[in-house]
Amino acid sequence: EADIPYDRLAEMEEVNGEMSQVDVALVIGANDVTNPAARTDKSSPIYGMPIIDVDKARTVMVIKRSMNPGFAGVDNELYYVDRTLMLFGDAKAVVGEVVKELSAS
Repeated sequence: EADIPYDRLAEMEEVNGEMSQVDVALVIGANDVTNPAARTDKSSPIYGMPIIDVDKARTVMVIKRSMNPGFAGVDNELYYVDRTLMLFGDAKAVVGEVVKELSAS
């Protein structure tokens, strides 16, 4: 969707082992694939689904348009973790603002 060449992407299995060493995980628009309930909540309809373990990073920044659930219709537990920062809006605009602020500091 973002026109990123496939050779620049990593597989879930490649990155999950390193997530506990990550300072900041940036999540753009992903929902079910980052929901820890898939790993922890046996009553969840997504339990057992492979996810990216971004919740193991020191800080998680999530950029989404809203708090609406993803395709599975399940609320994402990640959004309520103290280490998660939620940024709402159009992803391209929000990322542009974040880059601008970081460049200025």
